[in-house]
Amino acid sequence: MRDPDRRSLGQVLRGKGTPSLRGLLTRAVVGVGLVLGVLTAVAIFAVFWSTTSYRDDQQVAVDRARASEVILADLLNAETGVSGYTLTGGSSYLVPYVRAEGTYPRSIGRLRDLVEGNEDLEAAVGSIDRAAREWFREARTLVNLRRDGRASEAVARIGEGIDKARLDALRAEHADLRELVESERQLALERADQGRWLAVLAVVGGALLAVLTVVAATRALWRRVGAPLGALSQGVRRVGEGDLEQSVPRPEHGAREVVQLVDAFNVMQGRVVDQRKEAEASARRSEAARAERRLWQTVEQGLLPESLPAVPGLRLAARYQPSSPGLAVGGDFYDARVLPDGRLAVMVGDVAGHGAESAARAARMRFGWGALVEVDPDPQRVLEIMNTHIAEPHERDQGVYATMCHCIIAPDGSAEFALAGHPRPLLVTGTDAGLVEVDARGPILGLLDEVEWPVTRVQVPPGAAFVIYTDGLVEARRGDEIFGWRRAAAVLAASRGTSLEQRIANLTDAAQRYDEADLRDDVAVLAVQPVGPPGA
Repeated sequence: MRDPDRRSLGQVLRGKGTPSLRGLLTRAVVGVGLVLGVLTAVAIFAVFWSTTSYRDDQQVAVDRARASEVILADLLNAETGVSGYTLTGGSSYLVPYVRAEGTYPRSIGRLRDLVEGNEDLEAAVGSIDRAAREWFREARTLVNLRRDGRASEAVARIGEGIDKARLDALRAEHADLRELVESERQLALERADQGRWLAVLAVVGGALLAVLTVVAATRALWRRVGAPLGALSQGVRRVGEGDLEQSVPRPEHGAREVVQLVDAFNVMQGRVVDQRKEAEASARRSEAARAERRLWQTVEQGLLPESLPAVPGLRLAARYQPSSPGLAVGGDFYDARVLPDGRLAVMVGDVAGHGAESAARAARMRFGWGALVEVDPDPQRVLEIMNTHIAEPHERDQGVYATMCHCIIAPDGSAEFALAGHPRPLLVTGTDAGLVEVDARGPILGLLDEVEWPVTRVQVPPGAAFVIYTDGLVEARRGDEIFGWRRAAAVLAASRGTSLEQRIANLTDAAQRYDEADLRDDVAVLAVQPVGPPGA
């Protein structure tokens, strides 16, 4: 049966008849639809225009940056090749240089085309071109000296840092260009933002008109809906402020859906109270883990060198693997220094204990070792002085002890080392690997006042690896059985076809897997490999 009070759509739009919720909502929907339709069309046009312009400008910026990066990358590769050819005489090193010399005119030409019309960018590209040509002239000088058999002059010229200085100048000019490109990109972004703001203003204006229309209709909504929703809103706000004690009163005359919503909210609030305690406990645990991780990252800077030195005739690799549980800071450390006579001094040590205090002692020992080898790198003398420092009464009373292996190795493979309670190094030659034979090992540092540390001399063949490690590597445990030096030697021998860095990584990974991916102690490994004279 048709409702006699029901009005047609035309009557509703004209406002004839008794006002009703249906009529108010219908007029609001039609009015909002018209306003939003017009403003949506304006917004779409503004967004399309600003997006197209922004995309084109950003693509140009990306192309400029990419073209400049290509030039810089080619010259960096070429610089490495020129240095390698100058030092070794290997013609294969010249491949990147020859390629860069051939592609540079096209690369700089493309970059000039991309910045055409922009005076600042054209000037910056001109500066890059001048710096690049200066470097090419120096590179040709080095190559010609080497080809003419004047290798010592070429090496000396590299030592003067002329090619590096010119390449640094190129990097500076490249950085200036990137800043200008970024500035141009920001200007394009601002222009696009202006277009987007116009669209936003249009949408906001339409939204305001729509809100005014809706406000006129909401006055006629049923009070039985508005009041319960207001109480529910206050309850949500209280929960947001952290007050979980008060529940929302159940409305007596509310609509069925609203009553169900209030009941569901009260049930949810009860569950939130239970989950809040669990979340707070979890947050405390997470914050403790983050604090320990930050502590480790800070202390690690004192335990490990930023980079390993480069020594002609020697290849050097190292890896540090902290114990897994909680990233606890340990006392393992290593370092390497190039001596004035061209030999390499390396060291691996392990301070007893874990935590920030042990790590701080390890850092002091590493820095002290670095100062000692600059004065007198003799293994016996270095360990004597290190022991004198760590064996002071206040250190001994606290139970401060450390093991250390100090080694000096020449590019020809002749090495001498001394052990202070430290595991014997591994020597890997071809498919064979085993512990280095020593006459005796000296005691742990800090244990005795006056003692000597025997020095062992060994010849490391070209291509062989002399591997020093801390006891955390061989003491990785699976049940009652440790990883041991034999498994370590087998891993190194099995990966002889890979780089020294990869072999060390394989070694630490194998120990971690053996310990069920959860090392009980930190592991520090340092390996030195003679590769023969330059050019061999």
